[in-house]
Amino acid sequence: MNIQFRIAQASDQNEACPLIYSSAPEIFDYMFALKKPALEFLQFAFVNESGLFGHKNHVVATVKDKVVGIGAFYSGKEYISLGLGNTKQVFKFFGFAKGTSVFKKCLQVQKLIPPPNKSTEYVADLGVSESCRGQGIGSALLKHQMEVARSKKKKFYALDVAANNPRAQKLYKKLGLKVIEERIFAEINPSRPIPNARRMVMEI
Repeated sequence: MNIQFRIAQASDQNEACPLIYSSAPEIFDYMFALKKPALEFLQFAFVNESGLFGHKNHVVATVKDKVVGIGAFYSGKEYISLGLGNTKQVFKFFGFAKGTSVFKKCLQVQKLIPPPNKSTEYVADLGVSESCRGQGIGSALLKHQMEVARSKKKKFYALDVAANNPRAQKLYKKLGLKVIEERIFAEINPSRPIPNARRMVMEI
């Protein structure tokens, strides 16, 4: 399989955003699903160049020019500007009153999934098309970006995986990442529990 990698473009929205959503649907629903589905906010944010969910912050894997995988990759060095961009998008999309509620939820999640430091390349929003899973696309994308991280002189590679996703955790362990901590989400959304997050890290 000939897998190509490139920075995501706004025109990838229809293929890319459902994959981003699939990476953490419970968290996205908690933060962004009010009267509209969370996917609508992700689509709005994706076409914007700034923010954590902006297309310029994502790399896509393509096969025959079709987007089959995606991930966001950044370090603590970029996180502050990405976070500010995300905040602006929240208030622009939801308005002031609803945006304030969404922003508070984002802060709750951030406490449980803290941003990386400047020496760590962090992986987020990792998703692969359902029809292409098990074919090495996610692994190839992670390995590709690991080399990019090394070229940027990063010392660590890190991500968070849902505790109820053993298949993904097995893949990450195979690549060399190890669980260093598990964070409990039950407190912030008792009515619709969010799976615990396991932080995995490796030296690169």
